[in-house]
Amino acid sequence: MLPKVDRRYRPEMAEVDEDDDSITRWVARHYRFDPERHERRHVVVGVYDNEREWQHRIDAVTADIARRRAAGEDVDRREHPTGTVLRPGDRGRAATAHLVRRAMEHGVHPAGILRERELPSSMVVFGVDESGESFSFGGST
Repeated sequence: MLPKVDRRYRPEMAEVDEDDDSITRWVARHYRFDPERHERRHVVVGVYDNEREWQHRIDAVTADIARRRAAGEDVDRREHPTGTVLRPGDRGRAATAHLVRRAMEHGVHPAGILRERELPSSMVVFGVDESGESFSFGGST
């Protein structure tokens, strides 16, 4: 399912599914007030499979904010474009990290999960097993 995007910006380029964890995704966001949720947040305005199209969307958001400010509209000073790159497997690794954390919170040793799945590079689990052997999973490679 494609993410709900802000149609204030014309979709000149083909967009990809933000949840497609098999490809690299460049996600363009607009930090602004979201009337549907009644809060300021990073609203997805486009998801692309290459940096050039992503940069084009970031530039379009920047230009729109500048245009509205120049026209005298009441634009929140905190409003700005943001973006992130989601690498293949990022969602799966994040889900594994969540599962490992929850297992540990409930007193369950996550060794079975850790042997079968990959952790994000920002997470490491280490310790000593029942036989006294040390182990570690995850971390940057």
